[in-house]
Amino acid sequence: MAYLVDGFNLIYKFPDLEGLMYEHKLSEARVGLLARLKEHMKLTGAKISVVFDGKKEKMLEITSERFGSIDVYYSLEYSADFLIKEFVKKDPNPRMITVVTSDKDIIAYVTRFRAKVKTSEEFAEHMNKTLEKWIEERTPEKEDNPELTDEELGFWEKLFKNRKHVSL
Repeated sequence: MAYLVDGFNLIYKFPDLEGLMYEHKLSEARVGLLARLKEHMKLTGAKISVVFDGKKEKMLEITSERFGSIDVYYSLEYSADFLIKEFVKKDPNPRMITVVTSDKDIIAYVTRFRAKVKTSEEFAEHMNKTLEKWIEERTPEKEDNPELTDEELGFWEKLFKNRKHVSL
């Protein structure tokens, strides 16, 4: 599965990252999203590319970079919407791409090329559920009220009867 993510659109679907945006901590919010996407890639094996509006930093003209195995693109003087549309239009097999955005204009455009679409809300929920499932699978089960057999109870009674009482 290959995802093409509208970066800032998805950032606002995670309350903690949204808070960073409102605090004008753009770089921290962006890195937070990329870290979550990187973790999602590890769990699912999906390929992810992310497009952000504008520049990485005011004086940098970087158009792309890698964050782990994630391809990250910066639109510079264009909009992220424009780059996403161009990626889909120029892809030899756009049906294999899932665009992650809630932008209706992008959705209308990419569906003409038969690219799949997942709204940012759906994808954020999918990411959260994937992580919860992974954690749940690795958490050992604990019984709320374990019951001991007579044999187990006898073993523990014997063990504690034979202990010598130590005074402190």
